[in-house]
Amino acid sequence: MEGNYFLIEVSFEAGNKVGGIWTVLTSKSTYIKTAFGSNYLAIGFYNPTQAAVEFIETPAPQYVKDALADFKLDGVKVYFGQWVPGSNNNIILLDTKDFEKNHVNDIKREFWDAFKIDSLNSPEDYNEPLAWSYAAGALAEALNKHIGIRTVIQAHEWLSGGTVLYLKAKQAKIPTVFTAHATVLGRAYSYGGNDVMSFINENLSVSNSMPYQYGVAAKHFTEKAAASNATVFTVVSEIVKKEAIVMLGKKADFVTTNGIDLINLPNEEELSTMRVNAKEKFASFINSYFLPYYDFNGKEAKVFITSGRYEFYDKGFDLFIDALGKLDKMLTDDNYIIALIAVPTGTYGLKNEVVANYLTYLSIKSSLDEDVRNFDELVASEPSVTTTNLDKAYSKILNDARRLTLQLRRPKPTNPPICPFILSYPEQTDAILNKLKDNGLENDVKNKIKVIFYPKYLTVGDELLNMTYNEVITLATAGFFLSKYEPFGYTPIEAASHMSIAFTTDHSGLAECCLTMQKREINGIIIEKLTGKKHDDIVLQTAEDMLKIAMMSDDDVFRLKLAAKKTAENFGWDKFIQNYFDAYGSALKKI
Repeated sequence: MEGNYFLIEVSFEAGNKVGGIWTVLTSKSTYIKTAFGSNYLAIGFYNPTQAAVEFIETPAPQYVKDALADFKLDGVKVYFGQWVPGSNNNIILLDTKDFEKNHVNDIKREFWDAFKIDSLNSPEDYNEPLAWSYAAGALAEALNKHIGIRTVIQAHEWLSGGTVLYLKAKQAKIPTVFTAHATVLGRAYSYGGNDVMSFINENLSVSNSMPYQYGVAAKHFTEKAAASNATVFTVVSEIVKKEAIVMLGKKADFVTTNGIDLINLPNEEELSTMRVNAKEKFASFINSYFLPYYDFNGKEAKVFITSGRYEFYDKGFDLFIDALGKLDKMLTDDNYIIALIAVPTGTYGLKNEVVANYLTYLSIKSSLDEDVRNFDELVASEPSVTTTNLDKAYSKILNDARRLTLQLRRPKPTNPPICPFILSYPEQTDAILNKLKDNGLENDVKNKIKVIFYPKYLTVGDELLNMTYNEVITLATAGFFLSKYEPFGYTPIEAASHMSIAFTTDHSGLAECCLTMQKREINGIIIEKLTGKKHDDIVLQTAEDMLKIAMMSDDDVFRLKLAAKKTAENFGWDKFIQNYFDAYGSALKKI
């Protein structure tokens, strides 16, 4: 085996894409592979849907076979293989459904006795990670006996806390590192729009009742116990370091700042090619979406995007939409913005009118000989075709195109839909749709802001847009990530790294890093100040910044995009991975 110690990395998101921690793990996987080679193993949660696209099962090496022979937990299914997005590093996925069903209450009792974790009235979403992480701890213990060199266990977030606590309860002499990417209580406090930054600045600790008040007692106490009982405790930013002192009563040993994968990041030429191709795909989508209702030159419109988990206030979607509402009234007649709100939620499929419009549009496009007449001009105007001196075959092509264009552009009784998908719950209860309506953003012909609420993960084969997230942020003019609670903030740095102007807030760990440069606009990453400001003031400032971008020339936009990419390159894992290695070295020295 390579190296002088072995790393086992435990995360509920290893092989199971859920949120930001998946990005942390995959983005640093190249650097981990270089440093550890075969002396690395991830342990993740077996989600069959995700495993089908992320995991390749392969024969297990001997040390894994020997460990599984000692692994005594019944009801746990073990899958060994390679994690494709994780640089094909070795991974074990654990299916713990049966184990959870039969033993979760035993685990709760054990952790109450050992750590006084109150899980008596815990929600259902606590049981699954608890049973899984406990099983991961038992497997790590078995693996450690057969690896042959010293081992460090890295556990991420409260969902993996049971791994640290299992090893502590069993008095296993294995160094553990527990990393908080946020705090459970901080996130819960922020959900209703509360200001976590103000809270941690004004309080030295939390009351015993607060975790119960916000319905996260079991998760909070698990996280607190893991932070206190790990050999080394780390956090992902200075903001979380302050937060952990108040929320968990624990000072972090290291700040393991998040980074991006510069090794596999496309260069400027590759991004330019990606942007050209993405714009062509996006133009077809936009034309099919708006042209059936009214004339609209989407090709010239700038694209603003926001994305993230559906945490309406926490992620600042209210700020984004309110700012768009103000911007809609500021824009001149010849300025349009396409605002894409890419926030996944439950859906039942596409709306019939969207499907019909898209298929008709594609039929027209495939029927038209673009060497003779521009396709967009034909579709965007009243069809009028002169057939003088045209042969019969060509006349037929134009007549078919005219007929289909008339079908596409026949009068519609409604505006283009805000959301192309049928939500799995009543639209009138959706916070995003209601906020758009409150701001008069209804895709009326008079709106300068054309909005699409896209409630699906952006991937190839997503039923409609058929584009990856990276393609979309590459074509976007600017990405707005206005979180009120953001322990680090991957989305703005991802956008900047793909040459998109990026907005974040002073409540993010990323902004804290940027603000060391003493500028609000850090070469393409723009920081909106939330601290000490009222909602309306934040909205006005954001709308004015949006207007500046909207009115910029293409050359100025390109220069700012280029600057954003240069800034993002300061956040490479080549600079930050050593923080994790220092934490592992410290843990090894302590045990």
